[in-house]
Amino acid sequence: MKITKLIIAVSLEIETHGALIKLKNINIDFDCEIHLVHVVPVILYARGLHLSALTYPLMTERPKIEETILGKLADVKTEIFPNHKNVTLKCIFDGNEKMAFCDYVEHQQPDLVVVATRSKHGISKFFDSSFAQFQLGHSSSSILVLR
Repeated sequence: MKITKLIIAVSLEIETHGALIKLKNINIDFDCEIHLVHVVPVILYARGLHLSALTYPLMTERPKIEETILGKLADVKTEIFPNHKNVTLKCIFDGNEKMAFCDYVEHQQPDLVVVATRSKHGISKFFDSSFAQFQLGHSSSSILVLR
């Protein structure tokens, strides 16, 4: 199977970094379109008697957070795909991380989606990430789970 478009869910958790490094050993064509995507959870808080709603991160904080995350995604790109030119870095803010990523995948129509999980031992812990499980059950594309 020739991969022309690849989407990688990038968690900023240190436990998943080792799994993503394994992508260096996969032969991916230099003309392959690669998307490195991180979803920032948006949390809705209700406060006070008038039930005023606040979201975190605040809208005013999001540009700085996005800048930081795009910098970390650029580091991942440099480490794993140093010679690839067609790499898109994407930061999404959403209250439903799993569905937001699924929607992005649905819109992009990739050949393959890569999701890394935290490395835990034992067969029962192989799919230890509810994010990975959700993608396996709901994605319209092929999923590669790394651990």
